[in-house]
Amino acid sequence: MPAALPLIRPISDLRTNLNDVCAQAQESRQPIFMTKNGKASLVVIDCDAYEEQRQHDRYVQKLREAEIEAKYRTGTVSQASLDETIARIFEVWGV
Repeated sequence: MPAALPLIRPISDLRTNLNDVCAQAQESRQPIFMTKNGKASLVVIDCDAYEEQRQHDRYVQKLREAEIEAKYRTGTVSQASLDETIARIFEVWGV
């Protein structure tokens, strides 16, 4: 599937068509690239879409960290060993 074309608008739309820019950001949930004199100047994105994107990026980072850890950690831990370790930790903390 080809990538969608980026949304591009002149920065003057923030002054003259702010409601339309806001509506487009909310409906598309994609970044809108605002241009000034033909060059990219800033990016507008719906707040919920931005938070979803940030959460997605955090998940991807955690997956990468897990892949790296799995690559360099050769052994596994048995459930019995894990239970024993947790029991010792609880003893130390008096739980």
